[in-house]
Amino acid sequence: MTGKLTVAAVALGAYLLVNLAHGVPHAAVPVPLMPFQSAFVVGVATIAPVVGFVLLWRGRERLGSAVFVASMAASLAFGVYFHFLVPNPDNVHSVGGSWREPFFLTAALVAAAGSGGTVVGAWLWNFGDSVDHEP
Repeated sequence: MTGKLTVAAVALGAYLLVNLAHGVPHAAVPVPLMPFQSAFVVGVATIAPVVGFVLLWRGRERLGSAVFVASMAASLAFGVYFHFLVPNPDNVHSVGGSWREPFFLTAALVAAAGSGGTVVGAWLWNFGDSVDHEP
């Protein structure tokens, strides 16, 4: 795996790692998610970027980059909205105690990784059919 596909792999790996790290304070507090939020986290924020990457790797550059960028952008918007903008149990200001700082830090890292993934996805989309992949 070389070139642009490597950049996508690094972006995806970092994104999944910080999301996993954010799950630790989420579970420890605990911060409950509503069913639609859980479905979004599993489907859009976790599975969809992996599907986008697999499509890229399999040579489906346009579709893969579209799925990758759309899922990253949607996940970024979802995370910023629920972690920082709207009062709810998932907002960083609603979490207290010893998990307040880890929750805030990992939520910020999720936003940063989502931003990076969105930029990488847009960059891949602009390259269209020129994503490096192995046959």
